Amino acid sequence: MSQRNPMNERYTSEERRGTTKKSAASAKPKSKAAASVTVKSAKKTPEQKKAEEKAARKEAAAKQREVERKYYKPDTPRYKRLRIIWWVLLIAAIGCATLSFVGQGSMPQWLGITTLVLAYVFIIAAFVLDFWKIKKERVAYQERMLALEEKNAKAEKQARRVQQAKAVKAKGSGKNQNRHAAQKTGGANGAEAAPAEEAAEEAPAKPRRSLFGSGFRLSNREKMQAEKKAAKEAKQAEKEAAKAEKEAEKAE
Repeated sequence: MSQRNPMNERYTSEERRGTTKKSAASAKPKSKAAASVTVKSAKKTPEQKKAEEKAARKEAAAKQREVERKYYKPDTPRYKRLRIIWWVLLIAAIGCATLSFVGQGSMPQWLGITTLVLAYVFIIAAFVLDFWKIKKERVAYQERMLALEEKNAKAEKQARRVQQAKAVKAKGSGKNQNRHAAQKTGGANGAEAAPAEEAAEEAPAKPRRSLFGSGFRLSNREKMQAEKKAAKEAKQAEKEAAKAEKEAEKAE
């Protein structure tokens, strides 16, 4: 590599010539730390509240339409009687209006005006009856049917819970299952255990072999451990036999 001449003009001159080219990183816009992180406030804006209220109103209206479609015509005697009265008023209004327009030339003027007024009275009475008493009866019927549906649903749920509880009780827990299995197999195991114990008592004790041959005997500590183990096994067998007897007595 060649060495630059120290007597070059750019090294000897005090004036600074040229500029240093900036890197590409310096051309990027600098952003503050966590500038892209947006924190949503827990408070809802008025637009969000309005949207939620609108959605709730739509849902309530849809439920009401479904209920009205399902229980629109009550089967009560009062509703049937009010409906008959409504039809009578409507037919009377149509008849009076028709008579007032058809008989204009053949009847006196005051009679035509009277029939027309009666037609309006019958129409208004029919509308009032429909939007007041009939609607009230229909709403009461819908509320009664909804309460009945809720009651039936609760009764079905309670029945399912009772059935599940009975099934669990009949099946029993894991401990009860193990106890029942022990009771079933207790007789056979007891019959097989008696000759096995007799054979074990009659059989001579074999000397324990060590790593260096068969000339060493068991130490006192090992004998004590073996005796403790045998005593624990005997106590456990006695406890199981006592439990099996108690459960057999309870079952009887």
